[in-house]
Amino acid sequence: MTEATKSIGENRLMIDVEKKRSGFGRGIGKVFAFTLGGIGIFTSALLFLTIIGILPAIGLFFMSLGIIYLALGKQQVKCPHCAKKQPVLQTAENFTCAKCQQLTVINWK
Repeated sequence: MTEATKSIGENRLMIDVEKKRSGFGRGIGKVFAFTLGGIGIFTSALLFLTIIGILPAIGLFFMSLGIIYLALGKQQVKCPHCAKKQPVLQTAENFTCAKCQQLTVINWK
């Protein structure tokens, strides 16, 4: 992962980050996780319609959302202000560092 930093404002920096490519196995895992999460959300919606199934439906819904969140493509990016590494979605245009609270713009390559 190569990063180049450019200043675009008083406290804002722009970094160029090379996107990490995922392999075939990772793609199959994403499809499986999205399918499993979608089935879980659909099942929780059906369970929510019954009075007895409301409590299990709430748990299943949040567990399915967690599975879908884990399947999203994330990459470790180092903050140019404080050098803390944190996971960032590969579709994100910017991120705010959890440590120094500085906004950084990302230019994906």
